Amino acid sequence: MQPDEYLKFRKIDDKSIQILTTGECFYSSPYNFNDPLDCAHSLEGFPQAILNDLWNKLSKEKPNISHEISSVLSEKLRRIDNGVVSFCGRSESQQSNDPILCPNLWGHYADNHKGICIGFSPNKNYDTYDFSNALNPTKVDNGRQFPVPTQPGGNNLLIHITTRPHTFENLLSPERDKVIKVNYESVFKLPTPNWDKVIENYETDETIIESTSSHELISKLLNDSLNIKEVVSNKHHDWSSENEYRLFGGNNKSQAIGSAINSVTFGLNTSENAIRYITSIIARFYGIETVSLYKISLYKGSLVRIPFEMNDAMPSTSQSHMTF
Repeated sequence: MQPDEYLKFRKIDDKSIQILTTGECFYSSPYNFNDPLDCAHSLEGFPQAILNDLWNKLSKEKPNISHEISSVLSEKLRRIDNGVVSFCGRSESQQSNDPILCPNLWGHYADNHKGICIGFSPNKNYDTYDFSNALNPTKVDNGRQFPVPTQPGGNNLLIHITTRPHTFENLLSPERDKVIKVNYESVFKLPTPNWDKVIENYETDETIIESTSSHELISKLLNDSLNIKEVVSNKHHDWSSENEYRLFGGNNKSQAIGSAINSVTFGLNTSENAIRYITSIIARFYGIETVSLYKISLYKGSLVRIPFEMNDAMPSTSQSHMTF
């Protein structure tokens, strides 16, 4: 079932401010993931004939590359080069195991409950939002520009989304078929390349032997031999509480995902200063009622999510600053 909302648990830092002010998410390299098996595929079964031939051709002219290849193959796995954006899927119909109340997600990804959770709607585009009640707009040509706290992370979002004919592609929309649902396997096994395709690549691509690094050489050998979606969606069942959905694309880059921010939830331990700061950003960019605000709280010993009034947290001055 398609989630009603895609959640992004974040500590409050440059990247979370970037998401709020530009609509851009960062595609992280799998090499930085805490699970070495995540987004990885097996190298067991690598054709020995290719390895022998490479050794004969490279051992004298490019000994470093030949030794690096042997080292990579000895690890028996390799991570893909694509970058990944991860979300937690949430459905309004969930009566139990609501991920927005999951302590692990808040603890691992939102700075031990001191961060925020940003919710994206797959069914809302920014160009459908009414920003008429956002604070202090300045007309710029056919669009509007808004004063914002000085932070890195790109240009003002609203100057893009309120100026025609610029539009965003909603990457989370079910019509786009861009989102990959992670499959959790109780019996976990790494995907394996199509070795016949690898042999074909070696026999037909003359540039392989001209590669200047082991990484380039192996990438050429593995070209079109893997189902990348299968690799990206493959995780052990122990991670299933995250109910993860993914976009994959360029490595270590930011991209606007086009789906409108629908909600922001503050953690159990988010400071008042941080709440005021984030609230002021949302008000400047989206207005008073466009984005729903919530706060995690304790009630009878359990975590609950309660609506949060923006006016209760708005700073008394026109500018709000935070150091992180």
